Amino acid sequence: MDAKKTGELIARRRKEQGLSQGELAERIHVTDKAVSKWETGRGMPGIDSLEPLAEVLGLSVSELLSGQRLTAEELPKTAGGQIVESMRRGWKMALKGCGAAVLVLALAAGAYLAVHWFTSVPETDLAALAEKAEQYLGTWNSGGAVQIVETERRGDYLAALCTDGQGNWCMCVYDRDSVFSDRWHAGGGKPSLTAGELGSWNFGNPREAVIILCGGELPEEAAYYTFQNSGITYTCPVEDGQVLDVFLLPDTADIASHHLKLLDETGEPLDWPVEGTIGTGGVTSVR
Repeated sequence: MDAKKTGELIARRRKEQGLSQGELAERIHVTDKAVSKWETGRGMPGIDSLEPLAEVLGLSVSELLSGQRLTAEELPKTAGGQIVESMRRGWKMALKGCGAAVLVLALAAGAYLAVHWFTSVPETDLAALAEKAEQYLGTWNSGGAVQIVETERRGDYLAALCTDGQGNWCMCVYDRDSVFSDRWHAGGGKPSLTAGELGSWNFGNPREAVIILCGGELPEEAAYYTFQNSGITYTCPVEDGQVLDVFLLPDTADIASHHLKLLDETGEPLDWPVEGTIGTGGVTSVR
């Protein structure tokens, strides 16, 4: 895959469709900065974005990955086309013997596994996680290298608190890969966090409410923070001036973190801008 060629194709088809970067981003549920990175070849669409992006642009996934429009004859030469062509041949060969059909299924399964493997990263590879965060969130143009300061995993969700060392912070959320349980896909987060303040990114699924609290460069006197959900008050420590906590709560009717406050070591609220009510910091979705 050539990121530059793919980016040029995305930009050309977007303009032919009469769409702005923001309009395209809204249709496929990503940020306009992510679209900008794709079009300039500084990143590639994640696996979850490939099919909706191709559909909006009137392309096949194979064309999107190859960075060019393909004729019917050229399509089998691409990775996706090879799978399609192998499956076509497999149906014909199946009439001659079961062994050929098994071979085709094995090829298709191998391609499926390869897509999952190469579009996900392990939890232990912080550099790869940071790269996925920047690609997905489309965050920062400061020139500083994105670094992961802290990670927190709970259930099928992994969160990473990131900074570029120049006062810019963000938080990325990763979903566990459905095939390789020790690998992760970027799936959401906060592209910008104000240094010294807490933020939240919350969403729901059929089983639970997922609430993630995050923040960096918090005031020295901050020893705890507190928030409410479903009438319950949660109080948690602030360590080293930063916060990254993932909560999986059973009440899917309330996925917001209310009355978020910073507290000093005596439990008294700090006179700080984060006091108040913070609603969902992310996307309300069912997964």
